Amino acid sequence: MTCYKFVTDDREPVLIEHSEICYPPANESNIDQVVRVMPFGITAYQDREAGQYSGAVGLLQAENLSLNQNFEAQDKLDTLGINSFRYDLYKQPAEVIDSRTQSQYLTPIKDAKNLILSFGGASAAQQYMQYYGSSSAALSALETLYGPPTDNDGVISTRQVITSLTWTGVANTMGINISAGTAVSTAGAESGSGVVLFGVSAAIGIATRVDIQDVTGNIGSGVSFYIDNVQNSNATGKEFAASGEVFEDSVVVLYYPQLHPPDPAAANPLANPQFKILPVNGTDGLGSGQTYYRNSIQGSYGSFPYLTGHSEPYRDGYTLLGDAYTVTDVDGERHASIASTCSYIDALRGVDITTGIQSYVGAGSTVKETRQEFAINQWSLVKNRVNTQAKINANDAAIGILKNSAFQP
Repeated sequence: MTCYKFVTDDREPVLIEHSEICYPPANESNIDQVVRVMPFGITAYQDREAGQYSGAVGLLQAENLSLNQNFEAQDKLDTLGINSFRYDLYKQPAEVIDSRTQSQYLTPIKDAKNLILSFGGASAAQQYMQYYGSSSAALSALETLYGPPTDNDGVISTRQVITSLTWTGVANTMGINISAGTAVSTAGAESGSGVVLFGVSAAIGIATRVDIQDVTGNIGSGVSFYIDNVQNSNATGKEFAASGEVFEDSVVVLYYPQLHPPDPAAANPLANPQFKILPVNGTDGLGSGQTYYRNSIQGSYGSFPYLTGHSEPYRDGYTLLGDAYTVTDVDGERHASIASTCSYIDALRGVDITTGIQSYVGAGSTVKETRQEFAINQWSLVKNRVNTQAKINANDAAIGILKNSAFQP
């Protein structure tokens, strides 16, 4: 392969005899021929049309000649074309892997989670909620049913205790009519507040219960009870349930927007990295690396990974499918159906980086990391061409000024 190296600086060119730099000593009979046909520089550049600025104009013209030779050398070697070709070689496999990661794993996992919500979601809980004597017992039952974050078959990303206040018929002296989402509170030593989970309509003298979520403080029974700050009859009992939010599994992609495709206007193509959900901007194959997150968390409740354009705790950047609740096994099949569906999700996720979705995410990350090298090369070459052309344009502008008779002494 023929290699070219062009050096451009502000020093005056000088003539160097071949005999002065050749080592070991050259054959004397060949030196004259080499010096005659292959000089390494010339002593001066002149453009007689530039008058007294002929030397300055000559230097600029010589620099432009060198810069244009740089273009010619790049075109001859086609380094930009080679790197573009190599970049494109990895484009299709990156797109295919991303597409199959979604169709063969992420979508089936999402569908399975929706099936679980049909067994233990809000509509099921409204009829079949299971209550416990303590908050710890309720949380334990929730994890038994849906798995903790550390389990490969777990499906919940957050958890909370639901406080359930109960009234006997005798205690319900005012009637209780509450819509879901209504604010309620209790006073006294066990003061607290929360939001009604399900709407309730119970006439005076009818036993009932009110499930309360998003509790702060300690909702109590036997103390003053308020609905939207209006006092009602006091509850006579308290039980607990639990719920967990079910988010989609996610693949978070490291994406450099100025690298795909290369942006020659960017000072640094690796500046301003972004973290996006696969597929990036709705397009398969983009990005320079990626990581898979079960339930869109990092192994503990509520630990949502950083996403560009979203504020901490970043949960608003991920897709919530619904809430799962502690439900009774009323039909003798509900719990078993949830367990078998969790096992199906477990298989899709795989046990290590060589199985399940982890193998596809790892393969996609490897391809994208490899492709990034050629993307950087593309940017560098395109950037160099842009900068070189800008320098030629600047030199041409200076030449035009120096050759203008109006500026001659």
